Amino acid sequence: MADLRSTMRKGTRPRILAAVAVWVASGLAAGCALLPTEQVSLGTTPIQLPPAPAPVTVAVAQGDVVLSAQIAGQVQSTHIQNLYFSVGGRVTSVAVHNGDTVHAGEVLASMDISTLDYQILDANLAISRDKLNLQQLQQQDAAQPPTDQNQAQQQALQQEQDQLALQQDEANLGNLQQQVAQNEVVAPFGGVVNDVAVAAGDQVQAYQVVMDISDPSTEAFVADLDSTTASQLAVGDTFTMTMTSEPGKTFTGSVASITIPTAAQIAAAEESGNPNGVPQPQCTLTVTDFPGAATLGATFSATINIQTAKNVLYLPTDVIHEFNGGAYVDTYSGGVISEVAVTIGLQGDTDTQIASGLKLGEEVVEQ
Repeated sequence: MADLRSTMRKGTRPRILAAVAVWVASGLAAGCALLPTEQVSLGTTPIQLPPAPAPVTVAVAQGDVVLSAQIAGQVQSTHIQNLYFSVGGRVTSVAVHNGDTVHAGEVLASMDISTLDYQILDANLAISRDKLNLQQLQQQDAAQPPTDQNQAQQQALQQEQDQLALQQDEANLGNLQQQVAQNEVVAPFGGVVNDVAVAAGDQVQAYQVVMDISDPSTEAFVADLDSTTASQLAVGDTFTMTMTSEPGKTFTGSVASITIPTAAQIAAAEESGNPNGVPQPQCTLTVTDFPGAATLGATFSATINIQTAKNVLYLPTDVIHEFNGGAYVDTYSGGVISEVAVTIGLQGDTDTQIASGLKLGEEVVEQ
């Protein structure tokens, strides 16, 4: 029996060991499968990036560089005047409408002067009494000549007093009449009334423009200017023009006159207390191809050629950089961008003259 157990142990032991070995090997294989896999090396070949796109460029061109100014105005009389009350108050009547033709001295609008009417009546009565008293005194003196020097002095003194009373009442009447004039708008000359801006019952301030009057025989194309444009224009500058009354048509001509008020004229107008009287820069235009007479009040817009540089090299102004008193551009050639200093000339509406630093056709980077 002992030999049998010994024989079994000897026979099974190798098989058990073999089975354990197989189990261990399979477990190790399974365990290795659960570990993360290592990355496979791609070698040392570099990644090829696409080339950078070429910049947007513009070529140096040759032609005319033009500097112009935009102005606007209307057809009006060169003899035109703003009208206003010199005192504030309530308007009681307006006797005219836009386009009415009036005569010099005609009353166009008035304020309430009812209280002045009574004062003027009293002043006229006082003047009549003064004249009558003076006449009666002169008649009495003539009928009864003075008998002595004392009586003569008394008569002379009485006449002087009556004369002074007459002068004082006449001065009072003149003052009242002046007040009436301040309460009326009167046509300073014959012409056409325009831009009536008030009606009966409106409250107005002193020197507030209520209308204007123009002489139609002095028709002209007139434009108000800002100080910068006025300093740039010159008589003879050419222009192209369009008008609201002539849609679809373009007219040409030249600057006929330029008026720039002096500092003294502006100061005098401001000190007068009448802001509507402060003069502004203006120009008049001669339209060479306008048929017939234009309608007063018609509006227009014009492009005036201030300066032209003919047949020069130029670039768009926005590709030129200015720094510390100089100018430069970024050129592009053979895939390389380079900074190049340039000398500029006339700066026009959209383009700038290149006086030196570049050649025709060179490419410049747009920014």
